[in-house]
Formats: sequence, C-alpha cells, structure tokens
Amino acid sequence: MRFRFTKDHIAYFSSGQAAEILHEYHSQTEKYSDSLRIQTALRAVFPALATDTLQACLAQFALQEKGRKKCALPENALYTQDALEMASSSAAARLHAALLPSDGVVLDIAAGIGSDAAQIAGSANGIICIEADAVHASILRHNLLVGGYSNAAVLQGRAESWLPLLKTGNLRAVFADPARRNDGKRHVEVELYSPPLTLFDTLPPDLPVLVKISPAADAPEGWNRATVAFGKECSEQLLHRNLDLPPLCALHADHDLRWTPDTSLPPVCIDTPRFLIEPHAAIIRTGAVEEYLREQRAAPLDPQIAYGLSEHEPPVSVWHQRFRLLRVDAFNRKRLRSIARELDFSSRTEIKKRGFPDTPEQIRSALKLSGDTHGVIFIARRGKGHVMAFGLRIED
Repeated sequence: MRFRFTKDHIAYFSSGQAAEILHEYHSQTEKYSDSLRIQTALRAVFPALATDTLQACLAQFALQEKGRKKCALPENALYTQDALEMASSSAAARLHAALLPSDGVVLDIAAGIGSDAAQIAGSANGIICIEADAVHASILRHNLLVGGYSNAAVLQGRAESWLPLLKTGNLRAVFADPARRNDGKRHVEVELYSPPLTLFDTLPPDLPVLVKISPAADAPEGWNRATVAFGKECSEQLLHRNLDLPPLCALHADHDLRWTPDTSLPPVCIDTPRFLIEPHAAIIRTGAVEEYLREQRAAPLDPQIAYGLSEHEPPVSVWHQRFRLLRVDAFNRKRLRSIARELDFSSRTEIKKRGFPDTPEQIRSALKLSGDTHGVIFIARRGKGHVMAFGLRIED
C-alpha cells in the first residue's frame, strides 16, 4: 500500500528531526531484512514517536533508497511513490536540460518533486517551477533547497491559473512533464494530460517549448517529435517547438546520439537474405523504420513489421540488433519444430515474434528444445501469412 504523505510529514523531514531515526534505521537494516522486525526495533528505540510518523519515516527511507538509484537529486531528497514513478531518470533529466537554452529563465510546468528542475537549475540562469499538488510542491522546495539551487522558485497551484500572472515574454524556454495519471490510472491519450497540451498554445509563438509525453502517445498536430532511447527501451517521447531539433528524430540518452530519417534513399531489393536487423524501439516509434532500414542496406520483411532483411552484415550500432540468418521459410508448426531441432537449438533459444498470436512462452513450450546452440527464432506476419526465420545473434 502506498503511504500518503501530508505537508506535515514533509515539514517534519525538512526540519531534520528524522535524521536520528534514519541513522537508527540504517543500523537496524544491517541486522534485519524483515520490515516488521525493523519497525519493532525502531519503536523500542523511539517509544514516544507517533505511529503515523514512524510509518511515514519507514516509507520515506525506502523511497529514498529507490530514488537515489533513479534520480539525480541530493542525498537527502524526498519522494512520494507516485512522484518517483513519474520522475525522469538522471539520464533523461540530463537530456532534457541539454536540449533547453541555458541563457535565461526556464519555466518548468508540472515540476513534480524536481528531478528535471534540479538539472535545469544547474544549467540555466534560473528556473520557475509550477506544481499543482501541495505535497509535491513542498517536496520540490525541499529538494531544490538542499540541492543548493538558489536560482529556483516554486509556485504551488495549477499552471492554468499561474500562466496569466507570469510575464511569459521574459522566459527563455518552457519545459513540462504533464501528469498522466488520474485516480490511480495512467493515461496514454494526451487529451487526458494535466495540464492539457492546449495550454501551450497560449504561450508566445516563438518561445522554445519541450514537453515529455508517453512513448505510446500519438502526437497532436502542430508539434515536432523526438523519441528517446534509454538502453534498449523507448520510455518517453518529447514534443517540441522552436528548439534545435529536426521535426522528427530519435535521441539516445545514454550515448548522446541523434538519428534523423533520410527520405531521399531509394528502396533496397533483397534476393537472398543473409542477415536480419531488429531496429531499436525508439526507431520503431518514429514510424520511419523503412527509412532506417534503407540506411543499413536492408529491406523490411513486411511493410507493417519492424524487422529488416539484408544481404550484407549490418554495422555495429546502438540503434539496432543484428542476427545472422540460417534458414527462412513459410511458417509451419511441424517444420518449425523439425528445423529448430535440426539446427540443434537449445532450450535457451530466443523466441521473437511480431504479428503472431502465440506468446514466446507458448512457442517455446511446444518446441521442447534440448540442443546445444543458443539460437534465435523469429516468427512474423508477412502479407496474409507468416514467416519463420532461424538465426544466431551477432554480439557487438
């Protein structure tokens, strides 16, 4: 169950009164791994501490341990469960700050607990943060204060109420991470974001704007879009206006790379496919998979399927995974099993599928593989039917 922090809890933590409890907490966690035993030990050491306060401390200490792994916030930063889940990771926050101008004041709308605000404050001349939730606004003030960001100001309330009162002409840029959750549900549709994206249409038309949205969301008209890669995942998209970015691109936060579709390349014809390319999720989300495959001298297996076939070994890249093909055939369940056994594929063989109803686990269970080769099996829709491919991963 998520602990519901109040402003009084945040004031208690900000006052430093929890420092002694935290020290004892660390001592007890070295002895015990069971949360109930830790709580009992703390009650014995602090008998006068109210039960609600102790529970708030335990919840906060656990969140701080998770927060240090995800966010680039100070050691004694504060969190809530909801805010931590929605907060930008340290890599994402660094990327957001790097995309924004640094020679002026940035407005951060829906600033949450400050994972992005801290990075922006560290690079821009100043930052004004708006946060609707009163508890999160209190945490935001604490996190910016303990981080030493004297160039930051926090306004609590709805952005729709504050924007008319601000001199937006004096702003250098706007960043926003709208709330995508309501009543415990996470929304993909941008129409349900808070504040709504229509709010940004009231800003000066030449003002740089960067808005973080869900990776699965469809971008509304009037926005440029960047998909963002973290490791092998695409965990966010960025809508933008008036920034030094192309209308459509993919950004890799871990490697400071940018990919932009080249629409001038001709289609590639494949006679005998010898290699398969699986583009990164961020490339797929741009909707420009075919353009990417053309750059790799590859052709799509199917216009609606994000696998590419090539006669040439693809170059090493963080933007795709590479596989050497052994066999390609029309899908047939009996042939699938016999070919996999003929190739001596093991039970650890990877199963990848696109546009096929069975799950990888169901396919693996039916194959009952017991060989020695750690292969890869692809099953994908092609036209009105399906194709199966057998290969080996090419390690970078």
